[in-house]
Amino acid sequence: MPVKFKYCFLHIVFFISLWCNAQDAFIHHWTTKDGLPHNFIYHLKEDNNVLWIGTDDGLSIFNGHSFKTYSTKDGLKSPYVIGFNRNYSDSLFLFTWKGGIHVFNTEQDSIHTYPYLQHKAANKLHKGIVLSDDVYGWQWSYIYHFNTNTKKGYKLSPYSKQENGKKELFFSVNKPVPHYIIKKTTLVPINLVRFQNKILVMGYDTQGLKVLEGNKVTDDFFENALGDIVLSCANQAKDGGLIVGTMGKIIKLSPRGIIQDTFDFDPAFYASDVYELSTGDMVASINKTMDHQKNILIKKKSKKIIELEKLVKSKSSSSSLLVDKKDRIWVSTQGDGLFLIHNTECRYIGIEDLSIPHILSINEKNDSTILFSTTNQVYEYNTNEEELKIKYPAKRAIVNIFEDKSIAFTSNNGSIFESGDSIDIQYSKYVGRNYGGRWFIEEDTLKVFDQKNKIIKAFHKFPEGKITQPKISQAIISDSSLWIATKGALSYYDYSPNYKLTSVNVWIEQLASGERINDILLDPQDTLLWVATNYSLYTLDANRPKEALLQKISSMENTNCTKLYKDHFGQLWVGTSNGLSVLRNGNLKRRYNKSSGLISNYITEIFESSDHNLWIGTHQGIMSMPNNKIALPIAPPTVHWKDKVYKSHSKYSTIQLPLVANSLSEMESIRLQYKIGKAGDWINFTYTDRLNITNKSPGEYPLFLRGKTIGSEWSKPSKSALIINGYFWESNIFKVSIILILLSGIIYYSNIKIKEEKLKSDKLKEIIRSRAETQKKLARIRKEIAQDFHDEMGNKLASITVLADLASMKLKGKDADTEKILLRIEGQSKSLYNGTRDFIWSIDAKNDELGMIYDYIKDFGEEFFDELEIRYHSKKNISHNTEQLTLPHSWSLQLVLIFKEAMTNIAKYAQAKHVYLSIIESDDDMIRIEVKDDGLGFDIPDKSKGNGLKNMKSRAKKITGSSFDIESEEGKGTSVFITFSRKFGNYE
Repeated sequence: MPVKFKYCFLHIVFFISLWCNAQDAFIHHWTTKDGLPHNFIYHLKEDNNVLWIGTDDGLSIFNGHSFKTYSTKDGLKSPYVIGFNRNYSDSLFLFTWKGGIHVFNTEQDSIHTYPYLQHKAANKLHKGIVLSDDVYGWQWSYIYHFNTNTKKGYKLSPYSKQENGKKELFFSVNKPVPHYIIKKTTLVPINLVRFQNKILVMGYDTQGLKVLEGNKVTDDFFENALGDIVLSCANQAKDGGLIVGTMGKIIKLSPRGIIQDTFDFDPAFYASDVYELSTGDMVASINKTMDHQKNILIKKKSKKIIELEKLVKSKSSSSSLLVDKKDRIWVSTQGDGLFLIHNTECRYIGIEDLSIPHILSINEKNDSTILFSTTNQVYEYNTNEEELKIKYPAKRAIVNIFEDKSIAFTSNNGSIFESGDSIDIQYSKYVGRNYGGRWFIEEDTLKVFDQKNKIIKAFHKFPEGKITQPKISQAIISDSSLWIATKGALSYYDYSPNYKLTSVNVWIEQLASGERINDILLDPQDTLLWVATNYSLYTLDANRPKEALLQKISSMENTNCTKLYKDHFGQLWVGTSNGLSVLRNGNLKRRYNKSSGLISNYITEIFESSDHNLWIGTHQGIMSMPNNKIALPIAPPTVHWKDKVYKSHSKYSTIQLPLVANSLSEMESIRLQYKIGKAGDWINFTYTDRLNITNKSPGEYPLFLRGKTIGSEWSKPSKSALIINGYFWESNIFKVSIILILLSGIIYYSNIKIKEEKLKSDKLKEIIRSRAETQKKLARIRKEIAQDFHDEMGNKLASITVLADLASMKLKGKDADTEKILLRIEGQSKSLYNGTRDFIWSIDAKNDELGMIYDYIKDFGEEFFDELEIRYHSKKNISHNTEQLTLPHSWSLQLVLIFKEAMTNIAKYAQAKHVYLSIIESDDDMIRIEVKDDGLGFDIPDKSKGNGLKNMKSRAKKITGSSFDIESEEGKGTSVFITFSRKFGNYE
């Protein structure tokens, strides 16, 4: 089938209109199930960031989160609260049916009966107004006036009579209407309004608007414009002018009384209440009779009328109307509770209208037509007619509109232009045009097409980064460069006319593991590139692509940023998984989420139409909102401590601190924080009207409280004080007294202990001194014994040796037997002399030093091995302090005898060529003395029973805490060593 014919066939089939009416507003609904005391509501008033609601069962105050109700148990004489009006103090006047006037003191949170105007008929009031000293309450056909200064009250009975060519309004004060006035049922009841610091009165089928001063009608008001009109209501306009209602019409006047605009409705109805929205649209309650009321919205431009009851799908007639400071419309009903219409300028096309509401793309066909696609349909929405139709069913496509306004729908099922031409491309997104052609993203490929929709070039294999998914998220095309964002990498290329891309820089390492790029946007005004990821929002200096680094926007950290868009104000709109954020000059200015009126928090697309409406695509549908002014934060919620001072006692584990947190706007997103002390940290807590905190020790603590919503700044901190009383023993005086007593006791006890310790110290010093003296005496005795041994025994042994040697020389060759005996005597005496010398040497206390002991052993070895064909080596590796270390007096002899025995055994049995003596100190304060040889070695178990080894081990045991060992291997020599700690005192 030819392409054009095929397209026309599909066009005919798909344009079989499946029309749906888009949801016109974001609506909330509250009933008794949500906390309202009654579903029959009379009157509404916004005051101090709360909504005052008069019901059939008392007064209810709505703070945006919950309802607080006041009934006859709380001071009301009647549960039927019909009207409200504020005076210039902290009080609100309540006008009730069969209960008269009450005063609500907001400071004390209490209700009391107004002491005046206690006339029986004055108990049945349905509206009221207060100006300075004058209080007015009225029914449909009576007014009651009280002056708080003179304390006088009046009943004003209205009547009309023909005068000056029209029906004029008059009052009979505290007396019946004149008998000549023919009473008749009036269509339009009496009504009062406060305007330009005046009380204006109208109605009762009379013409014009009058000024009421006290209980007298004085002047006509705006007579030139309104003098001949029967008026039913009035209110102040947004520009300070006046809006009035009459039969079938609303009239807007300037502050000077010049008619600026009129809004017509059914002439069988009169307006009983009227408000102007900031868009210039009018919202009004209109009545056919006093019992038959409905609410309407009249568009300023088209004068189209929308019935609000149908919009909110109420099951009951309406009873009253209110437009709050945020331009939201509140509608009360006679049995179906309370409704809130967030914004009549917003359009909502959601789950009820779309089979699958996930929005893929949004674009503008012309001034009155928006095209958008979901995951299974392409839709066309007429903004003038507010009508939606399916353009292409069962088609997952992207709507692409080019510079010449031609439109292409690209999908995996085939891509076509609205004109019928085809293009050889699958599901893809148009990203721009340069002199090379039209550029499209198709999965991981950039494709370039010429004017005839023929492909010229395809680019792929772009850097993937840390995410192994080559799909391209976004691309920005110019005549000389390309920015390419894949899921895990940002790349910049120079572009040349021959379709050559030269890589200049790639940004990968600055992205965290798992961080994905969702969108990029080039801002030509300040040459910044914006980068949206699932972790944050970044900027990059586009003028320096070679050196530039990604700079994180701190206010958007830890935020899944999904979409970027610059509006006609130059504001950056950032779609996230938690709503919308607006930045200006890099600074966060405003946030929106579902509590602000968004259809869903997860943003998939953002687009601004030529009429400056912002179209927002989400997972739950599409909506539009006006974008006619700079986005600014809304007013913060009203958050404050309920009391100036809180008192508690330390005996309680927790403390309850009542507080007030009111916000009719974005209450669902309210955040609250408190801190204790100026230097304390702010602590988050969930919404409550009573904050529970852990008790503190007795004392006075400053308290701070603040709040914010998604679209506001933090409120100014509210200050209060917390005073914790305690038991007498918790007081500072008591604690100081106890501390002083304890200190005195400690000082007294310390003095006693110091004296005791001094006595012990003196005794210890005496013991140490005595021990030192004993040690000195012992050393002196040891030295004397050594000298005595040396002088007596040593000399005699030496003389025996000499005599034996002389005798042996004389008998040499004469008597062999005697000669042998003399030689034996000589040898034994030498041996006994040498042994005695070691003993005498060890007795002397000066030879207890480790260095002296080692030197003695070393000298013995040098002398002993010098007569043998064995080379002797020695090594000392100890510190100077260790060398001077004094060992216990018995150790020196044992060490000398152990190593003399070891050296003797080497000479007898080892057949060694080298002998090594060493003393080494390790880092862990261990000392090792070792003698080893390179001789034959031996099998230790075979020789362990020899006397020499037994003697060495026996002597080593006398060196307390030491470790003695022998290591030997046949053919490799033997090592004998002893190890002990330089802190040998621990062994004693």
